[in-house]
Amino acid sequence: MEQHARQYRLIYYVSLELIVISAVIICLYSLMKLWYMVVLFSGGFSIVIINLWILSRTANTFFCGHLITLITFTIIIVASCMIWGIGTIHTQWFYVIPLLAAALVGRSGLIIYSALSLFMILGSGKLSLPPFYHLPQYKLEMIEWVNHLFAYLILVTTLINLIYEHEQYEQKLTNKNYLLQSEKDKYHYLARFDQLTNLPNSMYFKQHLNEIINSLASNYRATIFFIDLDNFKYVNDCYGHNIGDRLLLEVSRRLQISFREGDFIARIGGDEFIAVVLHTEDEKIPQLIAQRIIQEAEEKIQFENIELSCPLSIGLATYPTDAQEVTELLIKADQAMYAAKKIKGSSYCKADTLAL
Repeated sequence: MEQHARQYRLIYYVSLELIVISAVIICLYSLMKLWYMVVLFSGGFSIVIINLWILSRTANTFFCGHLITLITFTIIIVASCMIWGIGTIHTQWFYVIPLLAAALVGRSGLIIYSALSLFMILGSGKLSLPPFYHLPQYKLEMIEWVNHLFAYLILVTTLINLIYEHEQYEQKLTNKNYLLQSEKDKYHYLARFDQLTNLPNSMYFKQHLNEIINSLASNYRATIFFIDLDNFKYVNDCYGHNIGDRLLLEVSRRLQISFREGDFIARIGGDEFIAVVLHTEDEKIPQLIAQRIIQEAEEKIQFENIELSCPLSIGLATYPTDAQEVTELLIKADQAMYAAKKIKGSSYCKADTLAL
């Protein structure tokens, strides 16, 4: 479809150029009183206009491309024979025709009209026929100059049109690639991040956690925080999902304030959040962060005329102290979180205290 549109535009532009050139040549030959040449170019002029009309009505680029190339090729041969005769045929136009055919018809046009042009260039030296017109030298020089000028103009403008169409095509490809990449990035984001809070989702968290566990240095530990909002269902039921969503956003903001910059926090669904914190064996980083989270949770949340409290329950489980496998580690953190729920208000519980 895009190739057809490019072909259509090229035929249209070249047709306009040939109409202008034909009109100028008709005027020139009228001044020289070369009436057969006037009739020849007037016929070509009319055919190009008819061809342009057919193109606009049918959009048949194959037929119109071949017709305009063929009529140009034919007029060049006849005009050259009438002015110069056969044997002294001037070849500049036969170097332009293959390019014109390639632009208007495509590869098949390039092959066909290159062969025909080559035949004319090589064959003209084998035959000898005097010209129809016997013109003085100054008129021949003028016609020769006009031929060179218009051949050069057709060559340059055709190349300009081809380059322009190529650039437009490349721009469209670039735009399409950009849109495809944007869609890919969008789906990639949706697959890895929570749409409400923009935090990583459960799948992304598990992938990241596995990477951390597999590359963890022997002197480091990884502690999982399993966090649950204790009264989220009550907020949703009493105030609606809009307030519930705003509460989740506020909790997400407070969690990000409580954790360190390099810690990985995710929302794994509903009112549950999870995080992983790296620390050395003797550091109390997990307890300090859990205390910061509880401190943030104890502050009231105000939405217009609604004041909410948001108690949290936090379960902590450390790799490899509490579990050697990721699945077991998550289970231990979940169990510790449910143990923390039994304590009134915001609280945290470590997995290594469950057996006590």
